[in-house]
Amino acid sequence: MRVNIYQEGTEKVLWYKERYLAEEEIVENLVDNMTSTIHWTIHKPVKGWYIRLRSPSFPPGTFISLTPPPSSSPYHSDAALIFSCRTNIPSSLANGRSSLVRSSSDSDTTLTSDPTTHSYPPTPPQNPVFRVSPPSPRAVQAKLSEIPLPQPTQQISTFILTPHSHAHVPEQKELSVFTRIVSALKNSAPSHSSSFTLSPLPNTITGQSTSYAPTPIPLLTYHDRTPAWKVSSTQGILEMDPRQERELGVHPSFYIAIALAYLDFLTERESYLAAAAD
Repeated sequence: MRVNIYQEGTEKVLWYKERYLAEEEIVENLVDNMTSTIHWTIHKPVKGWYIRLRSPSFPPGTFISLTPPPSSSPYHSDAALIFSCRTNIPSSLANGRSSLVRSSSDSDTTLTSDPTTHSYPPTPPQNPVFRVSPPSPRAVQAKLSEIPLPQPTQQISTFILTPHSHAHVPEQKELSVFTRIVSALKNSAPSHSSSFTLSPLPNTITGQSTSYAPTPIPLLTYHDRTPAWKVSSTQGILEMDPRQERELGVHPSFYIAIALAYLDFLTERESYLAAAAD
């Protein structure tokens, strides 16, 4: 099965995901279409339950895991998954989001971003350049305690993936009456959509602990746009907050790989739950 990630509004494939069966794992490669370079691999067991991401640059045995939040977490739910990774410490977080991606499992997805300014581990923010002149003999010498110490530029950030409800198929007047009825029936179903959000947890961003669950600001949102009559594939739009992405400093392909892994989790959730119960 292949999933294509298209640049928004074009037929240009930026990345694609392909699935392979190894001896004990199902491995999916997220590949840069321009260079045919594997950016990330997604690992799932043939039997059992785990979701792990690896970069080709990781040492052996190193991976990033997607796991359910603990039952004591204010963000705990049956469909939520969390993961932690190294990011830059953001100077601010914006509320605005810009449209990024069109997607379809078995078919397509879309994205725009500068691939040269991010990496994993994240690219450290550039420090400003200062001109320093020697002090005059009359200048007051600064005390050592007054000299500011360099501040850390990176942290371990925790992110959460959660479903969100939205109309599975937007109403279109040009659709036939039968199609609109089918769409309405599917939209009214409890699990009508695979839409979801990927958000950094607020207490991780601010460095403060909290006993309540503030609403996270999504870094990435997947809008399921699968037509009601399609049953063997999905398609949708990925939307990414460019300010958060830029400040956190991680290459966008990482978030795309996470999003595709979670989309598979949502579509195969019953199988995951059954495996976890064994």
